[in-house]
Amino acid sequence: MELRDPVAVYDAANNLEAAVVCQILTSSGIAAYAVEDASVVGQWAFGLLPQIHKPQVWIERADLARAKPILESYELGRSRKADAAHGDATIQVVCEECQGQLEFPASRRGSIETCTHCGAYVDVGDVQMEGWNESANDERET
Repeated sequence: MELRDPVAVYDAANNLEAAVVCQILTSSGIAAYAVEDASVVGQWAFGLLPQIHKPQVWIERADLARAKPILESYELGRSRKADAAHGDATIQVVCEECQGQLEFPASRRGSIETCTHCGAYVDVGDVQMEGWNESANDERET
């Protein structure tokens, strides 16, 4: 079946998620089509660059009202699974400005937060790149 008045209703993280969302909508009686991203634009040595690859799910504009609660339910379930994966884990952070001890939920890893003691910005759980040696990098710069 061909869409006459198509509208993109979901930007998936990857092709697999687009197929899953498409299947959920289809099983609910909504004709849905996934436009997978098979391009090589945005690829580099460590994978895909974010914000370039966006597989999308498309439906008829007339089905928007029926699709909205289904997509909201999917998103809610997805966020609950992510929260459950992190559990009650926390990240301990020391503010570089005031040396204050801070604690953040593990779900905030990689974010920048404000120190509750002095108001400075703090990096929560810096993401470490495998094989990265900061001291070796500092030696090369001198």
